[in-house]
Amino acid sequence: MKLLATVVLVLLVPGPDVRFEKDGVRVGDALVQGAVVELQNGLLASGSSVEALVSAVDIHVADGRTLTVEPGVRISRADGRYRIAAHQGRRIRFAGTEGTFFASGPVEVAATAEGWTVGERVLPGSALRAGLERQDEELNLEKMIQDKEKMKGTGTPRPSTRTVRNFRGDPMTNGNATSSVSVRQIPQISPSGAP
Repeated sequence: MKLLATVVLVLLVPGPDVRFEKDGVRVGDALVQGAVVELQNGLLASGSSVEALVSAVDIHVADGRTLTVEPGVRISRADGRYRIAAHQGRRIRFAGTEGTFFASGPVEVAATAEGWTVGERVLPGSALRAGLERQDEELNLEKMIQDKEKMKGTGTPRPSTRTVRNFRGDPMTNGNATSSVSVRQIPQISPSGAP
């Protein structure tokens, strides 16, 4: 019971203050610098990138601009812009004040005076949320049925069509059935079983 209470308290604690700075990424009071990825308060951070592991993280990328990154999405700093990418080529869902759209990653994002530039799109607002595209159950069901048909194959043949081979003697004598000498000593018998 105490463990459950501890887990609930950890999940209810607000996330750390995360921001990109000139020298690296600040996570709470710690400044993460360099290329080495560090685990900091439920997220992976290096000097130029952040990836949420447990819950969504609000990242201050400019004055008055906050980018919320959900688990599975990584944000990296690249020449005054930010690159948002997902693992395994999954599509990224962007949500702003004017709605939601999807893009194949990696996607370049920049904070502007009016809002955001996401790829070729211009979005107004001070906040932007990036997460993984939700999986479509109907599409997944079709794909699983197709995969099942591929795996089904020919099945087990009827007993009348099976080929039975009979061997003289016991090939398992002295437990040497798998040695090359024992295999060579097994006499060849035709598929019908006749010597």
